[in-house]
Amino acid sequence: MTGGWVGRIRAALKGTDFYPWYAVFILTLASVISYVDRQILAIMIGPVRRDLDITDTQVSLLIGAAFALFFTTLTLPIARLSDRYSRRTIIAVGIFVWSLMTLACGLAQRYSHLFVARMGVGVGEAALAPAAYSMMSDYFTKERLPLAVGVFQSATFVGTGIAYIFGGYLVEYLESIPSLSVPVVGEIRSWQAAFFIVSVPGLLLAGVIYLLREPDRTGLMRAEQNSAAMEASDVSMADLFRFARSRWKLFSLLFSGFLLMATQGFALFAWGAEFLIRTHDMSRSEAGLAFGLIALIVGISGSITGGIASTWIMSRGIPDGTMWVGVFKCVAITPFAVAMGFVSSGTLAVALLIPVTFLMSLTPGLGAAIVQSVTPNQLRAQMVAVYGIAVGFLSYLLAPLMVALLTQYVFLRDDAVGYSLGSMALVVYPLAALVLYLGLKHYRAALTAAETWEAPSKS
Repeated sequence: MTGGWVGRIRAALKGTDFYPWYAVFILTLASVISYVDRQILAIMIGPVRRDLDITDTQVSLLIGAAFALFFTTLTLPIARLSDRYSRRTIIAVGIFVWSLMTLACGLAQRYSHLFVARMGVGVGEAALAPAAYSMMSDYFTKERLPLAVGVFQSATFVGTGIAYIFGGYLVEYLESIPSLSVPVVGEIRSWQAAFFIVSVPGLLLAGVIYLLREPDRTGLMRAEQNSAAMEASDVSMADLFRFARSRWKLFSLLFSGFLLMATQGFALFAWGAEFLIRTHDMSRSEAGLAFGLIALIVGISGSITGGIASTWIMSRGIPDGTMWVGVFKCVAITPFAVAMGFVSSGTLAVALLIPVTFLMSLTPGLGAAIVQSVTPNQLRAQMVAVYGIAVGFLSYLLAPLMVALLTQYVFLRDDAVGYSLGSMALVVYPLAALVLYLGLKHYRAALTAAETWEAPSKS
């Protein structure tokens, strides 16, 4: 019975012209929920630090290292499954798992409990990005893929915005309630209740994801020894590393440039609201509203603009336009990002946050789009996973920790979060611009090589 109505829904959607964009919408919604679940902690730093009696450095490990440990460890194995089996099923299971672990964060009574639960959130989220990027590369041509990826990547800012706006008001409201209790669990703290609430949407969306149509795999690389296409099940880890080694100059420069950008971006996501609270005396709800609205409105427009700009530049006969967007972003954002951390006015800091967020949001999804454009289908999810490990793990580990260490041990003041963010930007963005510029010629060579593979389907 279940298979009948599920099959009818899939059949009805399969023949529609809008289906690829419908799939992108659902995948983006899943990513939004993932960012809400991982970012909600950033707006609750104060209450968590108070109730668990921990330092900024310990908080930074909850935000970054705890999440990144299993997220990184399991991304590649799950990606290998995504290159062989149903990607929508893998994503659906992942959403269900990370939502359960978000719920578990609300049950934490000690720092160690919360640390382990945050690790579990990373387990589930490891299933989303590689499989989603792989699906989109089969829904769209390489010219349209950057726009689809830009829409998907806008979830970073939508989820962060929702986490900050909703979380700020929610925690402030929950803090005002003298006593909170849940059946069976008993009395809980404000931040625990917030984790309970944000876990619900993911549990509901898992079933919707399972209804997505699995797209036909395209862009298959043919074996050098014969004319038969290599099957995904025949591709070994040795094949993956052999391919990565054949493009090592491009991937080392690409990964390094996007790692630098991601580190600065995640540092701002992790500590941005706390910067406004500590340095400029905003309330938790005011900081959440300011940071969240900018992330929502400006971040979304920047993500989509980055995809459109890349597509437009490539249509003008510049095949490496996607990486040029990254170079431009790094040069343009530096003065705004540095100044934002050092200005004395809260109003001016918020005003500077607007161009910083717009420029920052141009590129997060473009690194994965570049990887997809130079990787054969049999390896796409796995190469995105390698990219996620190289960029995601280190940025999640380093970004929150670097801000905490600079604030705690260099500037020696809790309200010096802005100085830490500004100092990092002064080093990170110019270096990223140089690294990406050096990678341009290697990207062009890899694109030329990819022209010999089977053409992707027209969507």
